[in-house]
Amino acid sequence: MARETTRSVAEVYAPGEFIREELAARGWTQGDLCKILRRPLQSINEIINGKKEITPETALALGEAFGTSAELWLNLENTYRLSKARAKQADTEIGRRARIYSLAPIKELQERGWIKAASNLDELEAEVCRFLEISSVTEQPKLALVARRGDGYGELSSTQIAWAFRAKHVASEIKVCRFNPQRFEALLPTLTRLSVREDGGGREAIAQLAKAGVRVVVVPRLPNTHIDGAMFWLRADAPVVAISLRYDRIDSFWFTLMHELAHVCQGSAKEGVLDIDLISEIQQDPKARPEYEKKADMLASKWLVPCDMLCTFIRSTKPYYSRDSIVRFASQAGVHPGIVVGRLHHLREMKYSNLRDMLKKVSSSLPVS
Repeated sequence: MARETTRSVAEVYAPGEFIREELAARGWTQGDLCKILRRPLQSINEIINGKKEITPETALALGEAFGTSAELWLNLENTYRLSKARAKQADTEIGRRARIYSLAPIKELQERGWIKAASNLDELEAEVCRFLEISSVTEQPKLALVARRGDGYGELSSTQIAWAFRAKHVASEIKVCRFNPQRFEALLPTLTRLSVREDGGGREAIAQLAKAGVRVVVVPRLPNTHIDGAMFWLRADAPVVAISLRYDRIDSFWFTLMHELAHVCQGSAKEGVLDIDLISEIQQDPKARPEYEKKADMLASKWLVPCDMLCTFIRSTKPYYSRDSIVRFASQAGVHPGIVVGRLHHLREMKYSNLRDMLKKVSSSLPVS
């Protein structure tokens, strides 16, 4: 074969077409080729007519017969078969389906009833667009929020975004009083006293915050979201706090709640608009904790247990924190003992394995959506 092929690269032919050219150039018949290769005539005929694929063994034999490489025949075969497969899929919707599935964890959303089960791709696309509030799957969902996360502070994943939109939809259905920044901020220093209630006080805290105009929703986390909570605004006068209960413990619930309420404080001074630092600046190091998160942590810690009280307790009690001493101190601070244990764990004043039975579960007493 003096040439590998003289045909346009835009044209894709069955390898049999090239075999015919080689036979014609040599004046051979198919019968001659079957004798040279010692293959049945039917097999040679099926290869030439594209009914049978060229195997590596046949490619080696053709290469020997025509003085070419075996790779040539395998490449011709693969190119031809791929072209046929591509033609069959030209009007399929694989790319569209892949885009839809990249936007959200479809199976989880359907299982939880967040989107309806769809009988075809058009219905599925419509459901996803509705859920993510976009007009097309070519758009990127947008929701300005701050989130307390365990996976760093880079861009939100599609699963995290889906969780946040669920929180937004739930919050949109909640009726609360008009947001009153003064009433809200006056409530914060005493809110954690509700934690001493038998049920952990979460439901009552949510009710009191609603009277101040703050919507609090509890939306169970999606797998691999690594989000404890988030804060965003439905509109300029409608703050929303979302809690995932990633850790179903009284200390985690109350710290996350107060942390996200701190973000409301940071935004309420600007009439419901998030501080630009909270949403526009991308961290150079996505794993580094942003300053606004550190400030929210400080406020939450202060509201849970005043720092001077906690420091005094630590100095007078360490390194042996008994159950009774924690209960007494929690009573003085006006919070549930589990919150004190959680703070001591976080500050590494106590091993995480110690007194974990005091970390009461709260999910059963909360309005979970």
